[in-house]
Amino acid sequence: MKVLKIDKKLELSLHDIIRFQITTYCFINSIKISPAQMDTLAYLGEWGEMNISDFCDEVVLKEVFGNSQTVRNFITKCVKDGYVLRYGKGNKLISLTEKVELLSEGNILIDMKVYHVES
Repeated sequence: MKVLKIDKKLELSLHDIIRFQITTYCFINSIKISPAQMDTLAYLGEWGEMNISDFCDEVVLKEVFGNSQTVRNFITKCVKDGYVLRYGKGNKLISLTEKVELLSEGNILIDMKVYHVES
């Protein structure tokens, strides 16, 4: 059997490698999100567990969304869809769920094998 192969190596910033991981997760799980929503999840992955109010304010400062309520609405949707956790006293802390399988610390190498077999 003949196999065609593409071998690529890229060096990415921490934010971009987190975006790549989230993009892959969304693609595999058929989740459709906008670039602003992608950046929001990437920042949550990069910054880790945060108070939801502080997180929303920081995302607005990064000029991803225009106001905190829009960020909060998106996070609420993500909680309902199961890829963001909301917990702690008063449900004020948020983080990505473990099922996203996100690496965000240290040296990161993503070794993926994606294939298609013709029948």
